[in-house]
Parts: sequence; C-alpha cells; structure tokens
Amino acid sequence: MEEDMFCYIHEGGQLVKCVGGSVQYQGGRSESMVVSRHMSHSDFVSKLCDALHFDQNSIKLEFTVKFEPSCLLPLHDDAALLKMFRFNEMFCHVYVSSSSEVVEGCIAPTSAPSPIVGSNSAHLLPSGGDLPINICNDSLTIESYGFSHRCAEANIVERDSRRFENSIMGSGHTFSNAAKFRDAVYLMSIAGRFRYRFKRNSTKHMTVVCTVTQCPWKVTARPIGDSNIVQVHTFDNHHNHSLEDVAASQPLVRSNRASLLIDDVIRSTPNYQPRQICKDFQRQHGMQLTYLQAWNIKEKANERIYGEPKYYYKLLPWMCEKMVATNPGSIVELGHSSDGHFEQLFVAHSVSIQGFSMGCRPIIAIDSAHMSGPYRGALFSATAYDANDAMFPLAFGVMSSENYDDWSWFLQNLKKLVGDKEVVIISDRHPALLRSVPEVFGLENHAYCYRHLKENFSSFLSKHNTRGNKGKENALQFLDSIAYARLEQDYNVSMFELRKYNDALAKWVEENEPEHWAMSKFPKQRWDKMTTNLAESFNAWLRNERHHSICTFLMEHMAKLGSMLVKHKEESNNWKGCIGPKIEEKVQQKIAKGEVYPVTPFMNGIFGVSIGSIFLNVDIIKRTCTCRGWEMLGIPCEHAAAVILSIGQNVVDFVQDWYKFPMQELIYSGSFSGIETHDMPMVANDGLVRSITGEVFLSLNPPHTKRPPGRPRKKRIESQLQDKRTVSCSRWWRRSMYYDRFPFSCNRTHLWVKTSHKSAIGSGYWCEGCQKNDDECV
Repeated sequence: MEEDMFCYIHEGGQLVKCVGGSVQYQGGRSESMVVSRHMSHSDFVSKLCDALHFDQNSIKLEFTVKFEPSCLLPLHDDAALLKMFRFNEMFCHVYVSSSSEVVEGCIAPTSAPSPIVGSNSAHLLPSGGDLPINICNDSLTIESYGFSHRCAEANIVERDSRRFENSIMGSGHTFSNAAKFRDAVYLMSIAGRFRYRFKRNSTKHMTVVCTVTQCPWKVTARPIGDSNIVQVHTFDNHHNHSLEDVAASQPLVRSNRASLLIDDVIRSTPNYQPRQICKDFQRQHGMQLTYLQAWNIKEKANERIYGEPKYYYKLLPWMCEKMVATNPGSIVELGHSSDGHFEQLFVAHSVSIQGFSMGCRPIIAIDSAHMSGPYRGALFSATAYDANDAMFPLAFGVMSSENYDDWSWFLQNLKKLVGDKEVVIISDRHPALLRSVPEVFGLENHAYCYRHLKENFSSFLSKHNTRGNKGKENALQFLDSIAYARLEQDYNVSMFELRKYNDALAKWVEENEPEHWAMSKFPKQRWDKMTTNLAESFNAWLRNERHHSICTFLMEHMAKLGSMLVKHKEESNNWKGCIGPKIEEKVQQKIAKGEVYPVTPFMNGIFGVSIGSIFLNVDIIKRTCTCRGWEMLGIPCEHAAAVILSIGQNVVDFVQDWYKFPMQELIYSGSFSGIETHDMPMVANDGLVRSITGEVFLSLNPPHTKRPPGRPRKKRIESQLQDKRTVSCSRWWRRSMYYDRFPFSCNRTHLWVKTSHKSAIGSGYWCEGCQKNDDECV
C-alpha cells in the first residue's frame, strides 16, 4: 500500500450512471489534495476544510472503493479512513455534502441520466426502512440489504443480472432436475455478487454455502422420492461480508453456467462476438472476462441451444423421415458410409417440386458454399426463377466434401425431380461440374457463369497485358461485347476487334468454349441469365444458418422457406397488372427506348424498324426480331415495343406467359409446413436415439472430416472485378510524407505504382494513366 494517495474532492454535484454503464460525477466542483496513510481522520477533515473553506460541523464526507465505484460509504472516523486507503490504489474519490441532504449509502436520484447504487446481496430490506448500509466503528463489516427493493423505492437503474436474484424463491421451490438447481444457484451468485461452494453434492442431498467464513447464506435441496425433481428444503438468503470479503468473493466465471446469461442473445444474434461479450458482462453483470473465457461461454451457449457437436447427426434419420411424412411428395435422400458415418443429404420439398414443374422456366442455377460447423462440409443448392425473376429455392444438399462423386450424386437426385423436362444448368467451371453436368443433363444444356469466366479472363489479362489499368478495362469491354452479342455477325466483329487488340486474349476466348457462355453461341434459350448470381443469393440467404448444426440448419431452412413462400405469394397478389414489378420495369425500359423509332408496316405481320442507318425486321405473329432479343428473353425488345405501340396494342400482352400472374399463382399454389418436434427422440448417454417410450431409432455418426484448427474464415474472397478504393496522395508531387507508403496520383487522378519500367527514371514511380514517369506526368 502506498504511503501517499492522490485524493479527488467533489462538492455540489451528484454521482450518476451514464448510458454506457460508467459512473460519473456531474455538476458542482472538484478539487484535489494529497493525503498520507498515517493521517488521522481529524487531520484529514481539517486539511480538506482549509483547502475548500468549509465548516467542519456542517459537512458530511463519503468515499468510494475501487471495486464498487457506485456505492457511497461514510467517512466519519479513523477506521473509515483506513478502509479508503486499503481498498483504493494510487487515488481515491471523496464526496462532500451537507449533513442534512445526504441519505447514507445511496446516490441521490436524478431524471437523466439515472443514478445508481451498489450492493452485493439479494436480501430484502425490512419494512422498517433501515439504512441500507450499516458500518460499525470496530469492524470492517458491511451488512448487505436488498438491492432491488432499494432501487424500486429510489427509482434507480439496477444491473441486468439482478433479475436472477429470485432464481430460488425459498423453501419448497422445485426444479425439474439437479442441473436446473445448480444453474439457479449460479445465477443467484451472479446477482448477489458472491462465491459459493457445495458442502455436499450428491444425487440424494445438496448443500450450498457461501465461501465467506461465518456467512449465514445457505441452501439445501433433495430429490422428491425416486424422481429427478429437486426440491429446496432450507434457504437462508442473508449475507454478512466484510469489505475484504466483498473484494475477494466476486462470482467465478464458469463457462457452462455463465452461458445461461447469453442464451437469448445467441438465439437472436448468432454473430455475437467474444469481445462484445466481454464488454456486456462488464457493463451488465460487473464481471471481467478474458477473450478465451468469452469464447468458451459462447461455445457452451451454442451447445446448450443446438446440442453437442458429436450428437449433431444422431437425429438426422428421424428428421428426414419426419420431413417426408409432414410434406408428402418431398424427396429426401440420405447417404452414409458402411460404418454408419454421414456422407450425403439431398432435400427437395414437395412445394418446390410442384412449383417448378407447374410454372418455373426450365433454367436452374447451381452452386456450392462452405458449411462452417465443427465438421465442415459443403452446401449444394439448385435455384430457379419465379415469374417475377425472384429466387425460388428448388433443392439443396449437404455433403461431407465437394468432389465429382458428390456433385454427380446431387445432380442425379435433381434429375429425378425434374423428370423428362429439358432444363438448362448454369454453374461455375468447377472441374467436378464440367464432368458431372454433361453426364446427367447433356453437354448442350450446360451454361457457364459469365461472371466467373470474366474473373478468369481478368487473371489471365493481369499476367499478359502491359497496357495498365486502361488497357485492362478495354480488354474487359471487348469480352463483354463478345459475351452479350446476340447475333453471329456481332460476335465475329467483337472477336476481330479483340484479336486486333491482343491476339493472345482472342486465343484465350476461343479455347474457353464460348458456345457455353456467349449468347450468340449457346444453342438453348436461357432467358438472358448469364450468371449464377441467384445461387449466390441462396448462399447469402442462409449465411447465418450455415454455421449451425445440421438438424438446426434443416429446421431453420424450413422456417425461412415458409416465410419466403408466403411473402412472395402475398406480393404477387398486390401486382398492379398481370406481370410483376421487376418485369414491368424491364418492359417500361424497352418502351422508353423504342417509342422514338420509326416503324414501317409490311405484309403478313412484318414491320420494319429504322435505327439510324440500321434497318431491322419484326415479325409480330412469330414474335421474333432481327436482334433476337425478343425470342431470347421472352419480353418484347425495344424494336418490337415500337411496332406494338405503332399498332395501338399493349406491350404487356406480348410478354411470354412465363412472366404473368397465372404462372406465378401456379408456382405458389402448393402447401408447406414445418415439422413437429414434440415427439422428437432424445440422445441417451449411451449414444442411442430413444423416444420417451423407449423405442430405438436409427442414428448416424458425424462425417470423418473435421474442421481444421484455427479461426474459420467468415468473409468470402473478394472478386477481382469488385471496385476497390484507390489510396492516393491529395497532391501529386513525390516529396509527400506518404511517398514511401502509399501510391500517388497526378492532377489527372491517375494511379502511381512502383515499377521497374525502363521509362521510369528517378524514383522509379510510373503513372499507369498517363503512361509516363513521375517527372513527366503533370
């Protein structure tokens, strides 16, 4: 203990609780002085009054201790002064007030922010209204009283953990089992801020006492007969702690019990971070946690909510049977190894199968995403479009890995629900998909995702192109014109321009099978769907659920699917016309472009449309246009829109039936409900799955693969084509203080890079925009 202590003297204000939970002194004035531990109480008061010009007979002195800065303790004798030194380090706070205005032990209430008081017990205040803190001159003993009762009388904000102080109501209180009783004891220790120990802890008798010697707090409990129900027999809810005991008897952090405090938060916020748990425990419960303790508490809470990882797959066979029984017509396939370990799962609900067969366009986007649970795995998805171009989940699969066998098994099950219907499959160019999709659906029905191909092209471009960022942008524009060209002639012209720009790039395009991704080359109708963005939306839709156990994932997927189906059906009932808002927007864009085009009528429903020097033919009967936009998309192009308007017809009437309300109504005409779990069996201690009646069900073991050590990756790898912020100096000159740390830009906002370019003299910085060195770029 230090010989001298810095002492803050506060007078004329009040101690209040701020929004963040900290305690501050507001109003009045503050002074300071240095006091010695050998100073007597009278000398301390005399020094304070001389410094602040107070009358010793008209003031009241109080102080706070380090571990409870919100509780005011009277400073009226040498023993109290000694306590102030013993339970503070380096500095202390003393509060001066008029003796007629202070209520001992409490902080005067204010309107905003709300003041707080401190306590370490859950004992009720006697009806006589005694003072909450009674300090004897000859002892370092604090007799604690009911915190919640005092707060109710003074309109004071209490800690969140105080709601647990009545976890045990008294003698006769029953619990369903011994674990629930032990949880209640721990929650009471958090609320009362004390430590406890089990004096006796057996299946027949449990006795819990406070760790402080001679403290009367005690609770005993016994089971009722031969049942698991535990009943409280004696309960003495009264503490008698000294200041030393208060400092030493803070509640212990037990992750399996402390997880009770965050169960509700974990359910509503699965991404609850350990650092935030540390802050919340400090603010709400007055407990300081390490990062590892917070992480363990979160893991225990997840186990409490979603079950232990080793039991994740035990209930999977029962749940699969329940899904088929609840929604007849669903396809649920479960694959496992010869030794009973999980390998594959395929799920397609009957409402999705019916909706796709009755109203969805025959085009499916497939993709995979990582499952980030303890056993990793991959989530396969097959997604279709409804009449409003919204996501319609068709099927999904959970696999232990992503390889050719898993994709082939998934696609074969997908083929079962599709039947004889010829569909186009859009996917990325994963090696397993390049082999399995043609085998199941045919090579001509496999379309490549243009976004993934464009990223591959960008990577190839970065290695071979030397013309800077501008040259890269030009090459990507050439690739766009090749991919989105609807006519063979336009495709050939774009290829000629790219070959003239860079022959190596044109050769790359020809080697990467443009017949699977270029519009003019693909032999089937794909309704202008060039990417797997819809499947990516499915992965983002289940971003949080992919972190949970497989049974919990199935339950949450059914809940989200049901909500989506209801939402889309209600939205379709509110359509203003016979087409949805997304399709209506596309039609309006076509009309806005085509209403200015001159139209020339010909025989047999053929019309000519002039666009400058270009002349196109539109066949209103066959619903075709020279640009091929109408037949590819199913929505009249701007040229067809000009013709339809010229003959006084409604453009919407010429939209294909795939986009209209009757088709949307058929898509969402099915029924769907979640499974009932009131009769769900339980995993016994021997690892078998049994019902309440003792019936044993088939169970599976977890897959052989396990999550590798280290923190799992949560953020996806950014696309190369994603816009990135360029960090550049606000001035172009090279003598900036950030010269050696950041890129620079000239007054034309070009990017400077460190390079070994032969033209870069001096510092060696080269401007990619101006194609000059730093001395020439101005």
